[in-house]
Amino acid sequence: MASNPGAQSVVRSLNNKAQQAKRQPNPRPRRFTLRGLLLWVLLLLSAGLFLALAALPVGRVASAAISAGVVAAAFVLGRFAPKFWHARTLTVLLLAFVTFRYFFWRLTGTMPPVEDLVNFIPGVTLFAAEALSFVLFLTSLFVIIDPLKREPAEPTGDPAFWPSVDVYIPSYNEDAELLETTLAAAVSIDYPKDKLRVYLLDDGGTDQKINQANPEAAAAASERRATLTALCERLQVTYMTRARNEHAKAGNINHAFAQTGGDLVLILDADHVPTVGILQATVGFFQQDSGLFLVQTPHFFVNPDPVEYNLGTFERMPSENEMFYYSIQPGLDRWNGAFFCGSAAVLRRAALEEVGGFAGDTITEDCETALELHSRGWRSVYLPRPLIAGLQPETFDSFIVQRSRWTQGMIQLFLLKNPLFKRGLTVPQRLCYLSTMLYWFFWFWRPIFLLSPLCYALFGLEIYRINLPDFACFVIPHVFAAAFLSQFLHGRMRWPLFSELYEYLQSFHVSRAALATIIRPRNPVFKVTAKGQSVDEDGFSPLATPFIVVTFLLGLGLAACAWRYAIFPEHRAAIVPVAVWNLLSFVLALGGLAVVYERKRVRRQERFTVDRAAVLAFADGSSLDVTVADVSAGGVGLEVAPQWREHLSRPENPVLTITATETEAATTTGVRIHRLESRGGGLSVGAGFAPRDRQDIVEMARFVFGNSVGWDDFLDRKRERAPTFFGGLFFFLTRVVPRMGQVLLALPGAVARIVTFRAP
Repeated sequence: MASNPGAQSVVRSLNNKAQQAKRQPNPRPRRFTLRGLLLWVLLLLSAGLFLALAALPVGRVASAAISAGVVAAAFVLGRFAPKFWHARTLTVLLLAFVTFRYFFWRLTGTMPPVEDLVNFIPGVTLFAAEALSFVLFLTSLFVIIDPLKREPAEPTGDPAFWPSVDVYIPSYNEDAELLETTLAAAVSIDYPKDKLRVYLLDDGGTDQKINQANPEAAAAASERRATLTALCERLQVTYMTRARNEHAKAGNINHAFAQTGGDLVLILDADHVPTVGILQATVGFFQQDSGLFLVQTPHFFVNPDPVEYNLGTFERMPSENEMFYYSIQPGLDRWNGAFFCGSAAVLRRAALEEVGGFAGDTITEDCETALELHSRGWRSVYLPRPLIAGLQPETFDSFIVQRSRWTQGMIQLFLLKNPLFKRGLTVPQRLCYLSTMLYWFFWFWRPIFLLSPLCYALFGLEIYRINLPDFACFVIPHVFAAAFLSQFLHGRMRWPLFSELYEYLQSFHVSRAALATIIRPRNPVFKVTAKGQSVDEDGFSPLATPFIVVTFLLGLGLAACAWRYAIFPEHRAAIVPVAVWNLLSFVLALGGLAVVYERKRVRRQERFTVDRAAVLAFADGSSLDVTVADVSAGGVGLEVAPQWREHLSRPENPVLTITATETEAATTTGVRIHRLESRGGGLSVGAGFAPRDRQDIVEMARFVFGNSVGWDDFLDRKRERAPTFFGGLFFFLTRVVPRMGQVLLALPGAVARIVTFRAP
C-alpha cells in the first residue's frame, strides 16, 4: 500500500465512486430502438441473401468459374486491405463465400445414403467434425474481422495519486534460482516505490505440506519455505504462504487478495520475468476508464517449445502462441472480449471484489474470472506489447500436461458457464467466448480429418462420395480459399500447416482428459506445468506410441491407394482425391514423428544475443575491456583478446561493469569465470553471475529482462517472410525430412518396445 495516507484515501475514494457508478443502471439499456431493429433486419436479410447465393445450385463448370472469379476478386481487394477497412471485410466475405459453397455442396452431394449404415455412420461422423470446425471458422471470422491496435497508456497526473499496485507471483514447485530472477525483476519495475508491493505466494511451503505424513516430502517443503523466506528478505519482497493447498492457483491468489489492499493487482507466473516498464505501459488505461477491470499483455517466451526445438524453427518462424496474442486477442479486444490469460495482466481490485476474487469453479480461473466480470458490464483492454519474458514446456510430456489442463478448463467453462446462456454478455461477447471455447474441441475433428482417407484406402468404404471433377470444382477452390484466408488474416503470425501439426500432436493424449471432463465436468484437478526440464539424449518421447502407429497406418494407406489405382482403373476418379488426402495426412504424421523424436536438450537457461561494451575489474586494481556477446538469467558470454587467458584463469571473482548507453544505465555485478575457449582468433569466456548483494541481483535482472525493444525486433525478424501454402509445405518438408534418417534408425527399437508392452 502507498505510504501516504492522504493520497491513499483519495485513491480509495475515487475507486469507490467508480464502483458505485458501475453499479448504477446502464445509461444505454439493452432494448431495441427503431434504428437498431432496422439494422438487425438489414443484417439478417443480407446474411440470408449471402447464404442463398452460396447455396445456389449450378453446374460444375459454372461453379468452378464462380469460385475462380471470387478468389481472384478477393486477391485484388486484399491488396487494398491495409488502407481500407471495407476492403479487408469484403476480402474475408468473398473467401468465406467459396467455403460456404463447398459446405452446401458437401451437405447435399457427398453424404452416403441412410440405408447404407456401414458407410453412413462414419460418413456422418466425418460431416459432424467438418460442421463443428465450420462453426469455429464462422465465429473466428467474426472475432478477427477488425482487430483493435492499441498503444501503451502511461499513468498521468501527480504520482502521489497514482493507484497502488500489488504484484502477485504465485509459485508451487519452481526452484529458488528461477524465482530469484522473477522477483528481482519485479522489484525493479519502474513505479513509485511507496505504491508498489511484491508478494511471493508460495504454495509449495504451506502448513499442509510441511506437516504431511511423508517425512522426506515434509522436510523438503520446510526447507523450501526457509530458502524462499531468506530469498524474499534479501530482495525485500513479502513471502506469503497459507495453511492448506485448496483451489489450486485461484485459491493461492485469493488468499493473498484477502490480506492485501492495492488498488491494482499485477499477476505474474513464477517464470514470467517482467520488464521495468510493464506498469508504465498499462496503469494509464485504468485512469482513463473507471469501468475497466483488466489490461492483458502477451506472453513472450525466450525458449522454444518441443515442436520448435525438435524441428529447429524457433528463430525461423513465428511461435504457436503468436497467432493468439497478436491476431486473435486484438480481435477479441474490438468486441470488449479480450480475456485474462493467467499472467502478464493488471486487474482492478474493485472489480475483483465485486465477484468475490478470482473464480475457482474451473481449472482455468483466468478465463472464468474474465467471463464473470464481462457479464457484469466491466470492460477489458488488450495491449499487444511484450512486457514479460517467460518459459515454455521443454519436453513433449510437459507440453501435453499443459495443453490437457487448458483443454479441460475450457470444456468445463463450455459446460458449466456456457457463454450462449450467460446473462449480461453482449452478443459479440457471446460469440467471442464461444469461438475461444470451441477451438478446444480440435481433439475431436483433427484425428477424424487425418484418418478418414483410410476408410476407403484400407476398407473400401465410401464415406465421402466424390469424384475427380467434383474434387476439382469444389474441394480445391475451398482448400485454396481457406489457405488464402488464413494467409490474409494470420500470414505473419502462423505459417501454413503448423496449426494442423500442433492440433494433431495434442489430439490423442488431450482427448482422454477432454472426454473425462465431459463425463464429469467438476472433477478435473489443476496440474502444474513443469519447467526447466531436460532431455538427456536423443530418443522418442514416452508419449510417441500413437504417432508411430498413425504414421504406419497412413503409409499403409498410401500403398493401398497405389494398389487400388493399378487394379481398379474404373475407380481412379475416386481414388485420386483419396490418395491426395492420404498424402497430406502422411506428411503431417511425419512432422509429428519428427517432433516426438526429441533432441537432446540440457541447457537450463536461454541466451539472448547482445553486443555491449563492458569492463572486467580484478581485486588487484587491473581491468580489461571486453564485449558482452550474449546474456541469460544465469550469466554472460564475453569476447576477449586471447592474450588475457592467463589473467582470466585466476581463482578470484572479478566485477563486470556493462557500460551505459543512451537508453540504459551502466550495470555492475560480480561474475565467476567458468569457461575459456579459443574461437575465431579471439577468446570466448563463459561467466556466471556471482552477485555481491541485493543491488547486483536487481541490476542484472533489469539488464537481462528490463527492456522489451529487443523482443519486438526478434518477433519482427521471425515474421519477415511468411510463405504461401506451397511455400509453407516446402518449409515443412525441409524441417522434417532431414530428421527422418535419425527417426527411422530409432524406429525399430521404439516399435519393439510398443510390441513388448502390448504383449499379454
